[in-house]
Amino acid sequence: MGAMPVRKTDTPTIPLLAPASARQYLESLAAEVHRTYFFKYPPLPVRWGQQISRKKRRSIRLGSYNHATAEVRIHPILSAQGVPAFFIQSVIYHEYLHHVLGPHHNRRFHQHERQFRYHRESQEWLRRNLLLLLGRPKKKPAAPPPAPQPVQAALF
Repeated sequence: MGAMPVRKTDTPTIPLLAPASARQYLESLAAEVHRTYFFKYPPLPVRWGQQISRKKRRSIRLGSYNHATAEVRIHPILSAQGVPAFFIQSVIYHEYLHHVLGPHHNRRFHQHERQFRYHRESQEWLRRNLLLLLGRPKKKPAAPPPAPQPVQAALF
């Protein structure tokens, strides 16, 4: 028997971490955020959310904080190997801020959000990788125009 054909898709897939290692990884990142920024507050449970497959997304909620259960959920797409730890920590930090400051994204909230050590890097990483997180292919940079060909004159 021959090898099974490989199905090609239009959108690149992001390889995810194994479930057990992903959970431990998230717990260690959350512990570091708590220890560094929120040590005055009790630690919050931080878990991966459920994987919901959608073909085309227009937006994505990277994290959420539930005030009733005091629990943070992180989108499972962030368990992909290519997502830097500082970005996942920025989402955890953001959700911890909701625990401390409340649900509104006001001036005070944004001021505290900018105190995260890798805030700028996280914003830049998100800007560069949002299409991939949405499940869309990255746009290829426009190819430079071809070099002009030398003009040849024909004499009759």
